[in-house]
Amino acid sequence: MDDLLPILAPPALVFGLLLLLRGSLIVGCLLTLLSVCCFGYEFVHFDAGPLPLTVDRILLGLVIAMYVWQRGLGRTDPKPLNRADICLLAFTGYLLVSMLLSDWQGFPKGQVGPMWRWIGGYFTPLVLYWCAKQAVWDRRTARLVQASFALFGIYLGVTAILEITKQWSLVFPSYIADPKVGLHFGRARGPMVHGVSFGHWIGVCLLAAWVWGCGAQKWGKVAVGFLLPLYSAGVFFSYTRSVWMGTAAGLAIVGLLTLPSRARNIALGCGLMAGLVVGATMMDKIVGFEREQSAADTAESANMRVGFAYVSWLMFQDRPIFGFGFGRFPLDKLPYLDDRSTDLFLDKLRPYVHHNTFLSILTDTGLVGLALFLAMMAYWGVNAWRIIRDADTPSWAKHQAIWLLGAIGVYAPQLLFHELSYTPLDNSLVYFLAGTVSALVPQQLAPQQQAQANRAATISPAAPQPQTLAPAQ
Repeated sequence: MDDLLPILAPPALVFGLLLLLRGSLIVGCLLTLLSVCCFGYEFVHFDAGPLPLTVDRILLGLVIAMYVWQRGLGRTDPKPLNRADICLLAFTGYLLVSMLLSDWQGFPKGQVGPMWRWIGGYFTPLVLYWCAKQAVWDRRTARLVQASFALFGIYLGVTAILEITKQWSLVFPSYIADPKVGLHFGRARGPMVHGVSFGHWIGVCLLAAWVWGCGAQKWGKVAVGFLLPLYSAGVFFSYTRSVWMGTAAGLAIVGLLTLPSRARNIALGCGLMAGLVVGATMMDKIVGFEREQSAADTAESANMRVGFAYVSWLMFQDRPIFGFGFGRFPLDKLPYLDDRSTDLFLDKLRPYVHHNTFLSILTDTGLVGLALFLAMMAYWGVNAWRIIRDADTPSWAKHQAIWLLGAIGVYAPQLLFHELSYTPLDNSLVYFLAGTVSALVPQQLAPQQQAQANRAATISPAAPQPQTLAPAQ
């Protein structure tokens, strides 16, 4: 690929300059997310020292430069910090400090070290969150973001069907057809080449289409109705239980907040009945079903998580407050696998990274790190709920907030059953959506403005009062 660098560099430089000088910060974030999914290391890379150059890394650097440039020219919409922002900054900074105070360089060759995990899994999402928050937002921007994800979901749904039917000549990018690239070959895994990340993304794209349809005319609603089976097929063909659970939770949240009361009650009743029937009649098949491995291997994968929880509990007991250091679990778990006081066969966990993001954060960074992470997610939900409940907030902003709540519903089961920080795929998606909602939280008046408003009310009580927005949290 290095031979292509002289050919691709000039047009890429021109595109980068145009995007830097005239481009939208939100469009830059969307392009970065697209490149993270489709144009990462497997698509093309160029040797540039210890860190190969890839399209997504170049675009991320360009987005940072765009933000600095446009902030200097006054083209952004600077917003004050709210509690969600403070928790996010504190959590990301704490992870870095936790890593630097531990032996973060002592990892065998071939393993993803803590520094690369921090950059990809937490710093990259932070950049996208911050740029999304500081961008200029209006109805057109929100509709653009929702439509972009809905269209990307169509591509993912079609790709899933092509994968399952083995139409490899039609998939793009072509590396999707290579069983040696990524994981979970045999499931629908898309350009992410990972069944969990693919399912997470298409689940969130399904919700994007839903909320876009809520603000569309009749033809738009009909189009979304016809497309929902395509998104659902992609979710199903991921053959990932956490994706099924998360998408169901996301649909329930978005449906409850957008459907009329009568339709909402009918949908809720049908959903509960379907869940009870499936749980009562097909639980064994759900726990152990055949995908790229045998049904027995699938069931064993579920049972291994009990072992991860047990080892995490032992490690937490030894270092409950600050943990072992960010990224240390793959090495520091090894002595605990020799425990013979349990019937669990812990040696099976030896080659694996953690399978639970919550417990991974707990063992690596202790109660401090987990509390910051949970507080951050809780405030994301609070921000979204305040927008939904605010009577003066326009409907397009409420739809964006509802989408975030649904996306958190999809995200949470993935956190519960997988460690998502080894790539920027999953965290970048949710952090970006959280940033869009943080940008829309009603801001409080500055102290001097509030004082002026109070004086005006005292002098002329009968005069129309200035409308104040709820304080940011």
